[in-house]
Amino acid sequence: MALEIEIKLKVDGFETTVAKLKQLGAKFEGDFLQIDSYYDDSKDSLVNSDRCLRIRRHINHIGQAIELTYKGARENHRFKSRREIGLKVDKADELAELFIQLGYTARLTLEKKRSLWDYKNCKVALDELPMLGNFVEIEGPDDAIIEQVQK
Repeated sequence: MALEIEIKLKVDGFETTVAKLKQLGAKFEGDFLQIDSYYDDSKDSLVNSDRCLRIRRHINHIGQAIELTYKGARENHRFKSRREIGLKVDKADELAELFIQLGYTARLTLEKKRSLWDYKNCKVALDELPMLGNFVEIEGPDDAIIEQVQK
C-alpha cells in the first residue's frame, strides 16, 4: 500500500502555471477526461471514517483506462496524506455491479478535465471541475519536494 501525499490549490486559471511549467522544463503527459464514481454503503461508513472507494475512468485520444482506488483515512502530515491502493481493471460496469452486490452504491460522480505534467518527481495536475472551479494538484514522494514544486 502506497502513501499518497498531495496538496490541492484553488486557482482562477492555468495560464501562469502552464507558462511556468514549460519554462522549468516540466514534461507534459497529456489531457484527460476523468470520470470518478465514489461508492459507499447506506450508512456512509467509508465517508464517516474518512476513507473512499472509487472507480475512475481516464479517457483521452488514445482510449480509456479504468482504475479502482481505495484511500485510507488521512494521516498526520503537513500535506494531505493517506494510504492508497490502486488497481487497473478492465470492466468498470462489472466492478460497479460487484459493489452493488456487496452493499455499496455510487454516492457521487464527478467529471473533470485534467492536464497532467511531470516535474521533479511530482505529478502536477491542472483540474477543471464544473461548478467547483479550477485546481492545481501536486502529488509527490514527500512534503519537501511538493513544497519545492509549489514554489
